[in-house]
Amino acid sequence: MQLQFLLDFDGVLFNSAFEAYSVANRCAEGRPGFRQDISYEEFLVYRAAVTDAWQYFRLYSEHHYIPPESLPTVSPTEEDWAFAHAFFDARKVMMQDPDWPKVMPPYDFFYLLKPILRAHPERFAILSTRNVQSIREAMAFHDADVLPIFGQEDIRRLGSKLAVAKEQAWLERGKWLVVYVDDMNSHLEPFEGQIHLPLHADWGYDKGTPGSLSANQIVNIISSLLALTEQDCP
Repeated sequence: MQLQFLLDFDGVLFNSAFEAYSVANRCAEGRPGFRQDISYEEFLVYRAAVTDAWQYFRLYSEHHYIPPESLPTVSPTEEDWAFAHAFFDARKVMMQDPDWPKVMPPYDFFYLLKPILRAHPERFAILSTRNVQSIREAMAFHDADVLPIFGQEDIRRLGSKLAVAKEQAWLERGKWLVVYVDDMNSHLEPFEGQIHLPLHADWGYDKGTPGSLSANQIVNIISSLLALTEQDCP
């Protein structure tokens, strides 16, 4: 079987919550009908349920707010999509600053994993709800833009992270040994029974569980599997 590691971006490789908060605030700043008083703590609670940027509209709108647990039941409207477009436009403006990536620092896990990523880029891919361009620029800033990236554009096209994995044939039985690392339990749950090792990172935005693993533990698992794979090669 071929070994494939899938990595979430936000909350696993990079602490990007404040960056997203800054972008969303810029979208709402000074606009009638939008809240100007969203605290960082309130944003973090909402962000844990967000899978697409349009959903931030439901937090910032004065008249269309819905609680985060209701987001999966809502289909986007023109107003939602308009906010999403404004969100990405605001991010593009912020990304023009060459120091932009400094607003979302890497976790220790990234630094531990970076030499392995650079040595074995064919074994890894990023699977994220974030847009591809911002992921690529953040990785390039840290001299690690060496991986295939599947982002929000792919998830919008196919409907879910699991659907992206299916399109890439990573779920084919007997062909792949897949390890998927995510900090959100809700993102891992669809992969249960579909892949060999869905691993919950204990350093991200979701609450830890008894099965959550530390950065060192996950790096050790990745290193061990790579070593075993190399031993099996003729």
